[in-house]
Amino acid sequence: MLDLDHPRSQHVLEAARIEDLIRKLLLAWREDAAAASSARAQVLQTLIPQLEALNAAHFGASKKIYRTLDALGRAVQGTDAGEAWRAFMALDGPGDNFGTWAI
Repeated sequence: MLDLDHPRSQHVLEAARIEDLIRKLLLAWREDAAAASSARAQVLQTLIPQLEALNAAHFGASKKIYRTLDALGRAVQGTDAGEAWRAFMALDGPGDNFGTWAI
């Protein structure tokens, strides 16, 4: 469970907000291939850079988080919505991520 009094909590919540946007885009892509181009652009050009900036500013520039985000970016560049979804799921559970799964 997330400790709301922890100084990093607001940043974990911000990461969760961004991850929710990515989730919605990837789900739309999985349901309709026509959404792929828009989803890719938003995730790659806006949302992953926001998560990278959050990592740099508030998570000690974690190399593990950067690797997770890099894997997501590579998957989103592809044409397989399922692969992009699987890469996204690395953000959604215990592991090398922002810890949003603990919310």
